[in-house]
Amino acid sequence: MTVLTRPVLPRVHDAGRPASLPDGRSVPVAQLNNAATTPPLQAVLDAVTAMLGSYGALHRGAGPRARVTVELVEEATAAIRRFLGAPADHDLLFTTNTSAAINQLARLLELGPDDVVVTSEIEHTSNNLPWRLQSAARVVEVRADDTGALDLGHLAETLHGLRGRVRLVAVTGASNLTGHRPDLVTLASLAHDAGALLFVDAAQLAPHRAIDMAAAGVDALAFSAHKVYAPFGLGVLALPRTLLDRAPVDPGGGSIDMLDDDAVLWAPPGERHQTGTWNATGIVALGAAATALLDTGWPAVEAHERALTAYLVHQLAGTPGVRLAVEEESYRTEDRIGAVPFHVEGRHHALVASVLEAEHGVEVRAGTICNHRLVRRWVGAEDAEQARVVAAIAAGDRLASYGVVRASLGLQNTRADVDRLVAGLTAIAVDGPRLSYRPLPAQECYVPDARA
Repeated sequence: MTVLTRPVLPRVHDAGRPASLPDGRSVPVAQLNNAATTPPLQAVLDAVTAMLGSYGALHRGAGPRARVTVELVEEATAAIRRFLGAPADHDLLFTTNTSAAINQLARLLELGPDDVVVTSEIEHTSNNLPWRLQSAARVVEVRADDTGALDLGHLAETLHGLRGRVRLVAVTGASNLTGHRPDLVTLASLAHDAGALLFVDAAQLAPHRAIDMAAAGVDALAFSAHKVYAPFGLGVLALPRTLLDRAPVDPGGGSIDMLDDDAVLWAPPGERHQTGTWNATGIVALGAAATALLDTGWPAVEAHERALTAYLVHQLAGTPGVRLAVEEESYRTEDRIGAVPFHVEGRHHALVASVLEAEHGVEVRAGTICNHRLVRRWVGAEDAEQARVVAAIAAGDRLASYGVVRASLGLQNTRADVDRLVAGLTAIAVDGPRLSYRPLPAQECYVPDARA
């Protein structure tokens, strides 16, 4: 008789550790803000602790500790390459986060006013502002529907009209707001047919779905380690080596082999763009996370998250006073990751998040979630309302903004976490907060008022 066993997922460090609430209760924390940051895997902490016992000067010295550090970083880099399915002719640049990686790519491409970057309405601001502020290129945005799904027909039409001028298509691999995942193979085909490179912001894709850059035809990609259970201050930019055969956009220590008056002998392409002392700890941490996920196998990870996403959306859809910003059907028929936005009728989004934290031990995210235009569409803010909100925020009142609440899932989450969220939302919708709260407009949140 064959016994079926449930796949063992990587252990997340201190998942469910209790926190003390203002009323004195101690409850396990339901971590449902994974799209913002993830806790570390236990394997990550083990790898970093072991590495620190022999930490030495990476690329800056000789000796046993330096040699061990170099070897560990090289092993971790190889694991990250496998994690991404990076083509052999690509290099990895290590930055501080996804935003820094995209800004660096924008400067590396040296786009001119005759060049076009095609992006979309569903992009995180980190995949929007760099193209506008770090390059001279014209930025064209592709439409999305009300569920946050990219309009592929409009993309094809746009690229056809810009054939020969578009240099880059820059899109998200998975939306941090709605969980939508565009088909990367289709995007690559459309981009390449128009003579453009495909760049993917994989900050939300990397923790939740297998990536194979070579197979999908992705030319460049960026993501952050703190989204992939390795929060040690590292970002990754994977890109063709040919884009690096130029002077670095951020020159400094380690970028040159020799300087003689006006003559510069640059270090090899993969090194000259990473100046100063590298974040060896962050690289080893991410390598350990990548290895743990690969060793577990993506089928197990994806099956866990798909099932839990379906449960989360279904439970929220049936919660009184809660209205999903994206209908349940979109999650049921599409392979979206577990990022789910919603409204609680009659309650300010930031207050809902604060009450969930203080009274129920549940972590979520509230606001426009770095995608102001789609949220504005959902709430129906007209131009006059938009102008009022902008003026209030400029004056320091960030609570004046419209917004949603978002729950987002990770490896450590269970149905019990979802049930805690739903119980908390039901209590808020039906009875309101138990505690009194005072606003902190500059921080876009509320806190329990001890004076009440």
